[in-house]
Amino acid sequence: MQLIQHSGLHLKQSRLKQASLLITIILLSACSTEKVAVVAPPEPVYVPIPLITLERADPILHKKRGPVGANIQFTNSSTGIYQYILFRTTAYDKEGNVVRARRSRDESAYLRVAGPVLPGTYRQGHSWKNTWSKSNVHCLDIDEIEIVFSDGSVEVASGDTLIKTDEGACIH
Repeated sequence: MQLIQHSGLHLKQSRLKQASLLITIILLSACSTEKVAVVAPPEPVYVPIPLITLERADPILHKKRGPVGANIQFTNSSTGIYQYILFRTTAYDKEGNVVRARRSRDESAYLRVAGPVLPGTYRQGHSWKNTWSKSNVHCLDIDEIEIVFSDGSVEVASGDTLIKTDEGACIH
């Protein structure tokens, strides 16, 4: 009888060990299969390098009546040498209406500077005469600038690649 009780007790202990071993295995396997979220590093944000800094763009009034010209001052903000620069310029009157270019009758006049313009160079005194036929030009806005580099490549400066420091420029 003692042998049976002893065997029964041994059997209960054996099953208890098996059950605890099984629970331990399940718990360990649950821990080992736990998925760890791997957060990828954020993609780098592309910040374009400014190509040109527009310092001033002013209308030149010759007389009370007659044609109006333009005077533009700028800095080459890039590391490249500019062979040519083409400013797409729009003139506005005091009411904010577009004044059309004299020759092309287009809304924008295209004003060209021949280089070379070296990196970091500040250029002033680029003037054009007779650009707009009406004398009611109040301000100028440079919409975009096409730049031809010395290697022949072409880029357009606008948005983040065109810095405007002239507080008096038209804002439209």
